[in-house]
Amino acid sequence: MSNVAPEQTTVIVVDDDISILRVLKQLLKEKGYEVFVASDGKEAINLISVNDFDLVITDLMMPESDGLEVLRKTKEKNPRTQVIMITGFATLDSAIDALKLGAFDYIRKPFKLAELDVTIRNAIDKIHLIKSNDMLLKHLKKSHQRLKETVKESVSVMEKDIEALDVSDSDGEMEVLRAEVLNKYGLVGNNVPFHLKNGEEEGIVMLDEMERLSQLLEKGVITKEEFELCKKKLFATP
Repeated sequence: MSNVAPEQTTVIVVDDDISILRVLKQLLKEKGYEVFVASDGKEAINLISVNDFDLVITDLMMPESDGLEVLRKTKEKNPRTQVIMITGFATLDSAIDALKLGAFDYIRKPFKLAELDVTIRNAIDKIHLIKSNDMLLKHLKKSHQRLKETVKESVSVMEKDIEALDVSDSDGEMEVLRAEVLNKYGLVGNNVPFHLKNGEEEGIVMLDEMERLSQLLEKGVITKEEFELCKKKLFATP
């Protein structure tokens, strides 16, 4: 079975044959899954509407609502739920219909438990892969948003500081800022020259940093020569 903990997987088995329900419920419980059962399609659809199942194993021919309707309602509720169809009345048309509706696999009765077990394992592996990808994507989106907010906040503070500068100020504020800028770019002191880090939204940071340097040049904080040297450092390859 998958390396992901089985308790994270919830399965519902749907069949009007009570003996099959018992066998499959026991098989799945032994492997550690949370198992629900339904003896007809209508009962299954009611359970699916109020529960988030990872896997549905359903018979095709049943009273009330058939397996295709269970499959249809399952995919409407959550397209990522995997559905395994089992039937003793297999036809090419029914198999095609099931696959078109998004069934993971289609198994004919009578089936061997080992055969079904392999299909279940493959479906569970796919479920866990989807969950892992969802978690990774969610993490990346959060990281990207935090980075954008940090860059925006940083640029906002820099612009406010620069705009507040008074060229007639005699307290040395401009000279201090000039020293900080030159030091940052490795033009004075012992600091390592400034470079962008990989993955840091390089385009956004470069444009914002160029805007800041232009403002510093316009305010007279840095000279034209220093501006060109800083720009060269900014676009240099680390």
